[in-house]
Amino acid sequence: MRYLALPFLLCLPVFAQDPNTLLLQTFAHDPSGWVAQGDGAELHTISDAERVRPGRSALELTYNIVPQHFSGMLLGAPETVARTQRLRFWARSDHDTAFAVLLTERKPGGGNYAAWFWAPANVWQPIELTPADFTPSDGPNDPVDADGKLDIDQVNGIAIFDLAQFFAQMKPNPDVPMQLAAASGHHSLLIENFELSASAPTPPIAPAGAVPIDLPGRDFLQWVTPGVMNLKPSPQGSPLGPHALQASYRQTNGELEVLVRRVANPNLAHAKRLVFDVASENEATLMIAIEMTNPKGGQGPRYTMPIYPPGGKEVFHVDLKLDSFDGPPGHFDPARWRTIAILDVTASGGGAEGRNTLWIGNLQAVN
Repeated sequence: MRYLALPFLLCLPVFAQDPNTLLLQTFAHDPSGWVAQGDGAELHTISDAERVRPGRSALELTYNIVPQHFSGMLLGAPETVARTQRLRFWARSDHDTAFAVLLTERKPGGGNYAAWFWAPANVWQPIELTPADFTPSDGPNDPVDADGKLDIDQVNGIAIFDLAQFFAQMKPNPDVPMQLAAASGHHSLLIENFELSASAPTPPIAPAGAVPIDLPGRDFLQWVTPGVMNLKPSPQGSPLGPHALQASYRQTNGELEVLVRRVANPNLAHAKRLVFDVASENEATLMIAIEMTNPKGGQGPRYTMPIYPPGGKEVFHVDLKLDSFDGPPGHFDPARWRTIAILDVTASGGGAEGRNTLWIGNLQAVN
């Protein structure tokens, strides 16, 4: 992935009373050290009651999605970032899209690390990320980090940008004919209460030997789509209950809808199985694709396996051996796990076209 490069400005921290709060920015008066990058990108502080939560102020990034142009917002990280155990803020986008939060390490020698979140249009949602959520950015312009891991004490910059800018540059691949959304035009992102904290979140309770990939209790999604799926956390009363992923889309022959999320957890090195629950409104054929990192950068080896949810919103438990996935010679190495993707290949495999909704939850790796 290409990264945004700009000399980072020192931020102007506002410290809260909580001793664990290393930085708290409320944007009541100024952008607090954030700068805009990219042609036409601008930053403003606003307190518009119709767009900001009651009693709050927000920082607004406005930007254009146009071919071959990239923009975002950047912050020079304070020295206190070295003790950060979680990064929190509220976010609201004016269109359905995925955003990336990028942490850049000092150069030379350091790498770039990204975490993704899905932003439904015009919905305020709390985003909370930990260092374990960030995986190496391995695009052609990204440096290769010598130690291959995020060193939070080496972070000197934080950036946030709309991934639709990158998806818009993707070229059709006849081997994997993905549905691609045609995002363009003028857009905005609002953020409130940007915080760096030294307090680590309570680890989720998981069965012995299991490592959660989708952490329970989060009110935002780390699954994204380059296509036109409608993504949101599943509501109460859905087949998998609240906080699972709900994806609504059209099954179309020759146009595959794709869900993808980055996988970041050093505890996955000894994983043997991938387990999760899925429910589908209609009978479906789904292709599960898991990808390894490439130590030299760029796309790594990819391994696949089909599954067959029965439809009728019936909860279907999936338990897959990682060494049974089809792919290049050798086996999938979970220590190099980069992404997991889910593709609906129902219509392209001869099934009926039509609308469908999927629910995905309880995603874990098991040793």
